[in-house]
Amino acid sequence: MNLRKFFTINTIAIFLCMFLFHFLYDLFPNFLTAIFFPVNESLFEHLKLMYVTEIIVGLIAFFILKKKKIKLKNYFLGLFSSTIVNIILFFIIYLPIYERFGEGIIYTMFIFLTVLIITEYLFYLITLQKEKTILNAISIILIAITWFSLIYLTFNPRKTPFFFDTKEERYGLKKIKRINSIR
Repeated sequence: MNLRKFFTINTIAIFLCMFLFHFLYDLFPNFLTAIFFPVNESLFEHLKLMYVTEIIVGLIAFFILKKKKIKLKNYFLGLFSSTIVNIILFFIIYLPIYERFGEGIIYTMFIFLTVLIITEYLFYLITLQKEKTILNAISIILIAITWFSLIYLTFNPRKTPFFFDTKEERYGLKKIKRINSIR
């Protein structure tokens, strides 16, 4: 498999998984799905959705490539860098449009797909560079720290507009139904 084909498939996989992941917490509201998937319609939870989707698809792709004995240089550096740039670029473009026109699924999807194509190309370019072992190791640590930070903020949202779900008019999680064990 050549690199362009890999990154094209990766881009499509991320885009499609975003739709699936967007609704998983609503379908299965529990602690585990709250860690991985958005728990409400706030801008923060959409940031988490973008980050987690790209990381999960990236990790799956990494293991597939490893099984096929295809090694990409700077894989984790590229994964982390492209994911962070994706989020920043998306919000730079999206927020002024959101402030002016409100939420719109068509232009949101178009913006995300456009930014995703750009940042997956960045990922591709990083994997072509001379290997930077220390930066790859640091990127793995930063991926974990960022994910744990997102989990923490899901369960402890700040009382700011970025964390506010305008549809449900609340911050954070819905009440998770607990199933009592049968005694």
